[in-house]
Amino acid sequence: MLIISGPAGSGKNTVAERLMGEFPQIRRVVTSTSRPPRGAEKDGEDYHFLSPQSFERAIEKGEFFEYAKVHGRYYGTSKKAVYDAFGKGDDLILIIDVQGAKTWRGIAESDAELGKKITFVFIAPASPEELKRRLAGRGTETEEEIERRLKTAVSEYAAADMFDKKIDSKSKDEDYAALKKIYIEAKSEAE
Repeated sequence: MLIISGPAGSGKNTVAERLMGEFPQIRRVVTSTSRPPRGAEKDGEDYHFLSPQSFERAIEKGEFFEYAKVHGRYYGTSKKAVYDAFGKGDDLILIIDVQGAKTWRGIAESDAELGKKITFVFIAPASPEELKRRLAGRGTETEEEIERRLKTAVSEYAAADMFDKKIDSKSKDEDYAALKKIYIEAKSEAE
């Protein structure tokens, strides 16, 4: 299981999608969020989109491994999504924020068997200026949202040392090559 994290706009989803395209045995863990879908995002495919009230009820029932409120929206990883994917014998990719990765680090440390299956990967551009350029280029956030995400990125960059592997994001091809190498090495170590 690759747990991939980094600031918004770092290219996590792009390289993960490409890896899954090349290696059909890799399945993305579909996480949950209380934010509305963006563009062509589909429920159950990109995220499990829940109302804030439904998300809070699921929290109360203990249905998440981890969850966090980021930029005013809930994000979390349901236990069912992970167990269902492992049950099928697939390799997994979990794309989550840095707060969620910290929680997963604790889960991995408390469950040695699960911990052996996880590699933590941090991906981010070298500079906040490059990150801002990427966020603006997506065209999905307001200037206010971009500034809020950049403020969050400061603490995310500071947490980079807790990850097993780091990718200094450059081009999509270089980032993909780095992630593919990490996956192949982790897969060979697990076998």
